[in-house]
Amino acid sequence: MKKLFATTVADLLQPAMFKKYAISFLLIAVVCFLNYYTSVSFWLRNVPFNYAFIWYSLLFFFFFTAGFLIQNGTALFQKKQVQFILIAAPILFALKVSLPFHKLLSSTVGGHYQKAFQQPMNWFGALLIVLPLLMLVHWLLEKKWTLYGIKQTQSLKTYVLLIAVMLPLLVWASLQHDFSLVYPKAAIVGRQLGDAANPFHYLLFETAYAADFFTIEFFFRGFLIIALSKLIGKQCLLPVALFYFSIHLGKPMMEAVSSFFGGLILGSISYHSKSIWGGLLVHISIALLMELFGFIF
Repeated sequence: MKKLFATTVADLLQPAMFKKYAISFLLIAVVCFLNYYTSVSFWLRNVPFNYAFIWYSLLFFFFFTAGFLIQNGTALFQKKQVQFILIAAPILFALKVSLPFHKLLSSTVGGHYQKAFQQPMNWFGALLIVLPLLMLVHWLLEKKWTLYGIKQTQSLKTYVLLIAVMLPLLVWASLQHDFSLVYPKAAIVGRQLGDAANPFHYLLFETAYAADFFTIEFFFRGFLIIALSKLIGKQCLLPVALFYFSIHLGKPMMEAVSSFFGGLILGSISYHSKSIWGGLLVHISIALLMELFGFIF
C-alpha cells in the first residue's frame, strides 16, 4: 500500500506535468470566476430533460476534450476506442444527471414527500441505469460482461488512515459560509416534512446519497480511468480529472476546485490498483462526514 501511494505521488509530481497543470488551473479559474462571481451558471436548475441533457453532454464533452488537448494535443484522439469513449462518456453522464427519475414517484405520495425525496429517487435511478450501461460499454470495448474496477486488489486499512488525516480539512470546510448553503443535503427532509420527519427518512436520504457514489466511482475511477489506461496509459489522468471537476460546478466553489485534485489522486490510485474500492471508501466517507458536520456546525 505504501508503494501504491508513493507511486501515485510520483505520477502527479512529474516535472513534465507542471505546465499542463498550470493551463488546467487557468481554465478552472476562469470557469469558477464566471460560475460563482457572475450571472453565468454552468449548472442548470429545474429545466426540461432534453435541454439539460444537451447542455450537460456539451459541457462534459468540452472539459473532457480540453483535458486531452492539454495533455497531449490531438495525438490521443487517433485511436477509435478513445474516440468512442470521448463521445460516449459525456452522453452517459449527462443521462445520469438529467433523467428525471423522481417522476416515477407515485402520484399518491404527498407533495412534501415528493419534494423531500426527489433527489434520492434520481440517485437510485441513476445507479440502476448507469451500471448496466457501463457493463454494456465494457462488453463493446472488451467483450466482457462486468464492471471496470470491481475487483478488490488491496487492503483498505490505509484508506481509513487517509480519511482520518483529512478530518481537520473537512472540519475547516464545514465552517465556511458557502458550505452551509449546500450541506447537509438531508436537511431538505426536515424542511419539507417538518414534524413528520423521522430518523428513517434521514437514513433513507443518506443511503441514497451514498449509493450515488457507487455510480460516480464505477464511472470515473472504473470505466474512464481503467478503460482509458489500457489505451493511453497515465495520460488519461488529467482529462478524467477535468471531466470530474465539471460535474461539481453546482457545488460550493471550494468543493469544485478540490474535486480536480481529488480526481487526480483517486484516478492515479485506481490506475495503479485497477480497483475502485479504495477510492469509493474515501469518497463515501468524506461525503457522509460533510453531511454530519453540516448538521453539527
